[in-house]
Amino acid sequence: MALRRPGSIACALALFVVVLTAAGCGGGSKSGSTSTTTSSTASGATAGAVSASDKTSGVTVSVAGDKVTVRRTATSTAGTGGAAGQVACTNNYKRLATASAEPAPSEPWYAATLITWPATGGVTTATLSHALASDPDLCIAETSASQTQVVVYFRPEVKSGVAMLQQASQATAALGAAAQTAVGAESKGAFPAASVLLAAMTAQGLYDKQVPTLKAVTDTGTIYLITGETTKTQVVLAIKAKGVVHTATQGLKGSPKLGTAKSG
Repeated sequence: MALRRPGSIACALALFVVVLTAAGCGGGSKSGSTSTTTSSTASGATAGAVSASDKTSGVTVSVAGDKVTVRRTATSTAGTGGAAGQVACTNNYKRLATASAEPAPSEPWYAATLITWPATGGVTTATLSHALASDPDLCIAETSASQTQVVVYFRPEVKSGVAMLQQASQATAALGAAAQTAVGAESKGAFPAASVLLAAMTAQGLYDKQVPTLKAVTDTGTIYLITGETTKTQVVLAIKAKGVVHTATQGLKGSPKLGTAKSG
């Protein structure tokens, strides 16, 4: 099977590509706001399939054994009907998110196939390189040259897990993106409440939570808003990566001051 190599696995899975433009993800339109649904059947899909949808792009991917179906809504603006494309699915998102090159479609945890991109309101069904041993974590559907790329997640924890892996691999960039978002939320010379800041970061595709102190920064890849050190004039953020807690202190203007938390 002659499968085309997508532009970048890392970029395909980057949930926060909009704010991490410095990460170098190229290519065309990519869906970054993904919602998921899982069901036993989906319209236009094989009976017994599991399905996931991206509401932003209007694309649904269904998988049943080695059969994969891509469906577009009548109002979908993702891609051009009849264009060459590809679908790749995995039941081990951690291996895919950390892969340095496109995996071979013979890998037991990764399956792929060439497709013809469906027209609006249309359906395309194809046969994957093989059936995965368990339900997929995610699938990536794209047209040639990555002009359109949609990532659908079959469970919410997969989406958050990918986000944490990506943020951990680009810890400084992730902190910078969160700090930039905080500056954008500033109003009348003051930062808003922690809940507002978190909502703004989440809207940018960042996986985050708030804790009172740096000692509570425990999960790798999560961006933490440190409420005990955040005031109306500064926001303190942290992320743990490779056992090190990286910090960013952002004032109302300028760039954040980066550092690391003291151990113990």
